[in-house]
Amino acid sequence: MWIIPIDAKKPEDARLARYNKDNNVHPFIKWAGGKSQLLQTLKDRLPENFEETINKYVEPFVGGGALLFSLLQMFNFEKVFISDNNVELMNVYVQIRDNCDILIEKLSEIEIDYGQLDEARREKYYYDKRDEFNKLKLIEENCIEKAVLFIFLNKTCFNGLYRVNKSGAFNVPAGR
Repeated sequence: MWIIPIDAKKPEDARLARYNKDNNVHPFIKWAGGKSQLLQTLKDRLPENFEETINKYVEPFVGGGALLFSLLQMFNFEKVFISDNNVELMNVYVQIRDNCDILIEKLSEIEIDYGQLDEARREKYYYDKRDEFNKLKLIEENCIEKAVLFIFLNKTCFNGLYRVNKSGAFNVPAGR
């Protein structure tokens, strides 16, 4: 699934006032097999005059977006296309694009709720949220609630893994 259609006009985004290219933007999730540790090696292998010759960026396996975010800080591409085989991950990117402020608000609420719990109640909270996420996976294609739960589960599960069982249910245990 490509997030941005080929003929889409690049929108002006008021949220950009909160961010400038001097900020060091990092992936918002942990992702097994991510490119964070390879960033310098990958950037060293970019062709000469990269910015002058490349105006479209395509990343078919975006994952956590380490390379994407790094290059977006360095270059001003006319068009950016990202994709990933993980439908739930792509829902998160769609929600960030379309509903970023609501996503942040809902994540802040979960952060407050989770932060007030002791360890035993945090584990129960995690498993309740995991069950909720798995129910939403069955009935909703793209939705903000599922994206919020995806990020929460990624940050609180064991080692930031994303793993599903044979029936497609997310089954990573709670982290410590």
